[in-house]
Amino acid sequence: MKNLMRIMIFLSIILITFFYFDSSINENDILEAPRKADPLPAEQIIEKPLEVERPAEGVSVYIGGPSQDWIDDYGQPARIEPSAFGYEWWIYNQSYSNYKMVGVKDQKIVQVYTAGTATDAAPYTIGQPADELYRFTIIDNEITAKLGNNIYTFNLSGEDRETRLLVRFEDIYAQLYMDSKDGILEAVRFMDAETLVRHQPYDMMYAGDLLVPITPSSALQASIDKANAQQVIDLTNVYRLHHQRLPLSVNPSVGMIAQKHSRNVARQQFETDNSEPESLEERLESSRIVYEEAAENTASQYFDAAEAVNGWVNSDEHRDTFYSSRFNQLGVGVFGKYYTQSFLRQKPAQAEKN
Repeated sequence: MKNLMRIMIFLSIILITFFYFDSSINENDILEAPRKADPLPAEQIIEKPLEVERPAEGVSVYIGGPSQDWIDDYGQPARIEPSAFGYEWWIYNQSYSNYKMVGVKDQKIVQVYTAGTATDAAPYTIGQPADELYRFTIIDNEITAKLGNNIYTFNLSGEDRETRLLVRFEDIYAQLYMDSKDGILEAVRFMDAETLVRHQPYDMMYAGDLLVPITPSSALQASIDKANAQQVIDLTNVYRLHHQRLPLSVNPSVGMIAQKHSRNVARQQFETDNSEPESLEERLESSRIVYEEAAENTASQYFDAAEAVNGWVNSDEHRDTFYSSRFNQLGVGVFGKYYTQSFLRQKPAQAEKN
């Protein structure tokens, strides 16, 4: 009898442990973008002289030029999407190895973002080792930008210097998105001064006037959210291919619950009852989505999809989920500055037998 009781107690412990530590569902904590101080006015900012010439080749040469020149060389985009900063995104995702996003405003190119290993991002190469990049790149903690009579100084933190450098070339700027764990360059964003100032990706001081913020209508914001979700999907697969992982299939049903989660997380920030959003398990169950394993990354306060993805891949727990080989499907939902990636493993559909 005593032996039987011991066996029952032992089995109960196993069941309780399995119940509380079931690894089929994994929800990572919300990753918040690095906090920035409000822009600070300064009586005087001295614009530092710069001797670094603008690249003479690669996609950066189009910055400031007419969009027709770009179309002549690269053709029409696969998608045209809105942004929250007054420019349109032209998306080139026909080939992940040539993945590009082009910012167009008033028929001029104001930025080019690329994570494509086959894209000419001179003087950089996607996948380039960090130590090689640092050898020929001038790294400064403070970068100035001038717009008319206004001068803006961006201050990079220690974390910024490891994960997203800022480099100035005469009248254009390059953000270098680094993988701090593997020590490689994952993506590059070239942009003009106005785009940099509107994004304000780092702590900023200014002498003169701030740019008037753009406030999208609710309808436009919904379209921006949809665009950011699609860009997260694209970039997830582009980055996974960089790391020899298979791309993930899009699951629209999972995307719907990810969208709802982003909205609920955003609303939670403004509610006083401290209610918790539904868990991933609860949301999957209520939507009757069948799965073998699931996980989720959430992020907040990132100004666009490229920034959110860079944050996830430089956070250990989110990175493990992002690059996991266990999953074969993905759904993404965005609400303002709140992003959700929901990963799923489902069995492949079985072909019907005749």
